[in-house]
Amino acid sequence: MNVLKLVFGFVFLCWLGIAVFFYFTQGSLLYQPPPVDSTAEAQLMSTLPGLQVFLVNTSDGKTLTGWFLPRQRGRALAPALVYYGGNAEDASAFMSQAKQYPDVSLVAVNYRGYGRSTGVPGERALMEDALAVYDQATTATGGQGLVMGRSLGAGLAVHVAADRPVLGAILVSPYDSILNVARDHFPFLPVAWLLKDRFDVLDEAGRAEAPLLAITASQDGVIPEKRSQALYDVWPGPKSSVSVLMAGHNDVDTYSSYTQAIQAFIKEHAG
Repeated sequence: MNVLKLVFGFVFLCWLGIAVFFYFTQGSLLYQPPPVDSTAEAQLMSTLPGLQVFLVNTSDGKTLTGWFLPRQRGRALAPALVYYGGNAEDASAFMSQAKQYPDVSLVAVNYRGYGRSTGVPGERALMEDALAVYDQATTATGGQGLVMGRSLGAGLAVHVAADRPVLGAILVSPYDSILNVARDHFPFLPVAWLLKDRFDVLDEAGRAEAPLLAITASQDGVIPEKRSQALYDVWPGPKSSVSVLMAGHNDVDTYSSYTQAIQAFIKEHAG
């Protein structure tokens, strides 16, 4: 009996240690800003004629930095495609793919605490920032725009699509909530008690009436397919989905079916 008590006690202490570690490190697990790469920034500016630095001043005094690539459509600018990246992604990574999407103006801004953006990332702040970035982007281009979100950024794109009359939403590896994703990965932890930033966007997805393109990776080991499907099921607007075969969470954008699906969606909905 004493041996059993010792075993159970040891197991409990290990479980408690994991729970405490999760609670105090969840910020660094969810938000992983890469280091600023000045060389990559300079190369981007030299390879994309017309590329501009894009600054967004937030309501709480922070400055978000990113990129704006205006494209002409007749005498006006093409609608903006506003991109919200993954939790470990710099905005320049998306802008390096700009030539694949020539029919829209492109905007990608680093989250607060990422790149040269000031501040500390957090759910409420990122949601408010997402709207501010979209509003400034559409003001710059003079009309409605499209939103595109990948992984963490999919929740931000859903938030914008629910609160603004966007032309369309492209969601890559979307989810119903980060809380449910965490539950899938840590079923032995009481994540509902531990997780601070939950990004529960299911209700907002149910209010989004814009056309939707949902892209998933068949070998995604980060966002389970059922999390993407749960969001897709409640979206009331016209919608379509593409599963990129053999792709994983981090390399889905390297497959031709991914790019082709986005290009076709832009052509149909960019106005």
